[in-house]
Amino acid sequence: MLITAAAGAEARADAPFCHAVTNLSATDPGVFDCSAEPAGYQKRSLWLKIAAPTDSHIVYVHQTRFERLTALFEYADGRTASQSVRRGNYGARWRAGGQIAFEPPMLAAPIKAVILRFDRLASHDLLRIRLPDDAEANAQAAALPVIVGSAITLLALGALYTLSVGVALRRVFLLWHGLWAITMVAWGLLWSQLALIVAPGLAGWSSQICTFLACLAVTLATISGVVALGKDMGPRALRIGALVPGLFILPFGVLASLETGPALGWQVGVLGVLTLSVLALVTIGLVNACRAGNADAKALAWAWALPMATLALTQVVDMDAWLYGGGSQVVMLVAAALQTVSLSIAVTLRIAHLRDERDRARAAEARMSELASRDALTGLLNRRGFVDRAEFMIEGRAAPGEHFGLLLIDIDHFKRVNDGYGHEAGDAVLCRIARRLERWEGPLCVAGRIGGEEFVLGVTGLTPIGIRQFAESVRRGIADLQHPELRTGHAVTASIGVASADQALSFQRLYGWADQELYKAKANGRNRVIFRGSDRNAQAVAS
Repeated sequence: MLITAAAGAEARADAPFCHAVTNLSATDPGVFDCSAEPAGYQKRSLWLKIAAPTDSHIVYVHQTRFERLTALFEYADGRTASQSVRRGNYGARWRAGGQIAFEPPMLAAPIKAVILRFDRLASHDLLRIRLPDDAEANAQAAALPVIVGSAITLLALGALYTLSVGVALRRVFLLWHGLWAITMVAWGLLWSQLALIVAPGLAGWSSQICTFLACLAVTLATISGVVALGKDMGPRALRIGALVPGLFILPFGVLASLETGPALGWQVGVLGVLTLSVLALVTIGLVNACRAGNADAKALAWAWALPMATLALTQVVDMDAWLYGGGSQVVMLVAAALQTVSLSIAVTLRIAHLRDERDRARAAEARMSELASRDALTGLLNRRGFVDRAEFMIEGRAAPGEHFGLLLIDIDHFKRVNDGYGHEAGDAVLCRIARRLERWEGPLCVAGRIGGEEFVLGVTGLTPIGIRQFAESVRRGIADLQHPELRTGHAVTASIGVASADQALSFQRLYGWADQELYKAKANGRNRVIFRGSDRNAQAVAS
């Protein structure tokens, strides 16, 4: 039992108090025993008499397992005030910190003693009773609901986020962690008694349900850790060694949640040992997995460090008087909330990193694809790249009277350039012509190099007359280029075969037509354009 006196006083385990045990039907405790430990009260009534400090006007009893609790305030003038709660009905006496508040009426005479009567109390060792002064009580009423409410809200948001990310990424350990967070939210609502706002009938039962939920949370956390770490956790014996006690905690927790007798004390002790064992084994696994470079382990280690340390600390350090009597439960609730936020941040950073890697991979893939469709010398589309673009443009024509024109361009007597000036000069000439053709590129025109000295242009959105005029401007543009690599007066010209159609024709069909017209242009003296429309009539435009 822990009894904390007025503000400023230190918490005292096994503080002096007097007790009496009577039948449930008794109305008077009789003689109080102030020396021995109470015994045999689990199915009877346990009376505790506590000398009240003169500056205390309120009594807080941490919720625990009992059937009925009555607070009797004895005043110095002999008067007595009585207040009572029972399982299933705490009325307005519950507080957000998992406590029940008894505030006596203010009388002229001071309170000389407080008598608490517990009917069918499970264990007096788990009792926590506080008698704060008015200032501390007011501070608790203002601070504790904010602390508890904020922690539960963070937990709920973290649970939803983790579950959604686990589903989206198909990461099993995140799903287990999300279930853990949901369990902690339920535990926090029940332990803090905030759930009584919507379900007042849970009063008195929440303590037992919380025992089960706490054990379930440890089991889910163990599974989440083992799944996340996988084989990187270490030897198979270590993984099994962590998983077995983690799983065993759950059925043992069911027994402890149903216990209302003296066995509850040692059951709580066993659960503490099992919890510490799981924490130790999972910690070893985390260290091994981090050394193995497991990305999930690193995120999990940062996230779990605080709650694991806190949970271990609650097993060896008495925190019952901390945070206005909220004790280790509030500490654990806050640590769990921070852990969920930490893991959410770690997962978000991990997702951002994976997304960045994916974007870089896609960009590299796009660059490789682009390079694969480009001519290495001129940078224009090669045959494959040009055909893909041209077919897309052919299929996309929709306006009435809109034709697609295909221009096959062959540089006249280019072999003479290579033979007379060398291949380096020939390459420079080809690149200069390619730069000139690039000027026409845009949404309605695409350029490519499909052979040694053969280029191609695809144009849409023009009438047949417009396509012929465009082809002629291309011919003149190539002829007007100056090539410093060649001697003065050596002009480079081109022959162009043009085919167009206003109906859905395959690229190969148009290419065949344009190739025929190019052959005619070269046979008829070169440096000219010969056009063929879908009516198969050819028209030559000479230099």
